[in-house]
Amino acid sequence: MRTEWFETTFNTVYDNVTGISDDKVQDGYGEGVTEGVLRLPDCYSEDGDPVPLILCAHGSGGRVSREENKAGGIGYAAAAISAGYAAFDIHGTRPDGRSYGNRRYTEAVWRAYRYILKNYNVEPGLFVCGASMGGLSAMNYLNLYPGTVRAVGLFYPRLNLKEVTVNGVRYRGSWDIPKKKEGFLLKDIISEEYGFTETGVWEPEKTVGLDPWYNRTVVIDGKRHTFLPCPIKIWHGAHDVTVDYALSTEYIAGVRRAGGYAELRTLECRKHAHGDVMHEELRLWFDRFR
Repeated sequence: MRTEWFETTFNTVYDNVTGISDDKVQDGYGEGVTEGVLRLPDCYSEDGDPVPLILCAHGSGGRVSREENKAGGIGYAAAAISAGYAAFDIHGTRPDGRSYGNRRYTEAVWRAYRYILKNYNVEPGLFVCGASMGGLSAMNYLNLYPGTVRAVGLFYPRLNLKEVTVNGVRYRGSWDIPKKKEGFLLKDIISEEYGFTETGVWEPEKTVGLDPWYNRTVVIDGKRHTFLPCPIKIWHGAHDVTVDYALSTEYIAGVRRAGGYAELRTLECRKHAHGDVMHEELRLWFDRFR
């Protein structure tokens, strides 16, 4: 197995664009830089058959850092890499790696994918996986760059930024978690990363297209219908107390109602963690769409 480190860029000015202004040009470009990591399988060669490529979006607290030898979410694809896939992850747009699927993060992923496609012998078209908050990041990338994705596989994903109600039961999102992580409230990080005008004050218009629970979704007669552009599978432990299992159940049901191809794999004894069984089944899932 071979590990390659690289840098990718993103536009830093998206969050400064508003809907009402004087009669002058808005938008622009400011360059941000973040680290990326690519792991290549033993079978990789520059002049052989191209290998398939997986995006592994790390969860909250994950990071990509060559200096610290941190490879983000690459471990999710361990079985797939052993079977001939390449996999990559990027650090993100915050120093601590908590980008939470914002617009700049999705562009950085797209640029990393283009860099890898140009410089390595990989197949076009991404397989996408993510775990926990990385599930939200992965789904936001899918929503904004759907033509680049072949199939998605998620481990116990965070699919809602803010509290939602399912069958009369309210389930909190990351925005609603009161516990501080390393001195930060998650709502403070979300406010910063999504460009909210005031910290801690929810601005729904800033999350349109970036909150998977609502992306590509319509409600008909009280039932959610989610129109995804590719197949999806979710693995979720029935005893998860960090991200509610019921939300994965309803999300998959919504994709099926819309006629999409979707599977839910329930792990009865597992909480909020991944392991060898999930890694191997992720590889088998992606193999279907090779």
